[in-house]
Amino acid sequence: AMNLACVWKLPLLFVCENNRWAGAQPLEVHCAGTNVATRAAAYGMLAGSVDGNDADAVFRATREMADRVRSGKGPAFLELVTYRLHGHSETDPQHYVDPRELEEWKKKDPVTRYVERLTEEGLVTRVEVDEIQREAEELARAALAFAGESPSPDPAGILEHVWSGADP
Repeated sequence: AMNLACVWKLPLLFVCENNRWAGAQPLEVHCAGTNVATRAAAYGMLAGSVDGNDADAVFRATREMADRVRSGKGPAFLELVTYRLHGHSETDPQHYVDPRELEEWKKKDPVTRYVERLTEEGLVTRVEVDEIQREAEELARAALAFAGESPSPDPAGILEHVWSGADP
């Protein structure tokens, strides 16, 4: 996909959330070179890495690359370096992860860091943050309830809203 995007100079921003794991293996075990962005650069596209746990850095890098892509200069690739704090699946207890490493990465939680910055700068109060959190949790509960109460889709509609360029 990256090769063709470059050949065709597509206005496409690839974003890779590099959480440093693949299943139960750390990135170093299965990937020569841990900077994924260098692979994209090999195709001749603008490529960069940013601290994926820093919301401001992610915003700035995304805006810069999206502006470039939109200006017709071809695709770009942005690697968000972060860490997977939970197992590969809901049933994965992550026994293979060093607990100290996990604790260090928990301190870098992007939401916590962002809230801390906003409160330190006086842009939001702790009370406002708590209210936003309550509202978000209520929205999530309502969405989950709606999904659980909704009927399953009709299998006959499987080809609806699928474009192939040809009539069926």
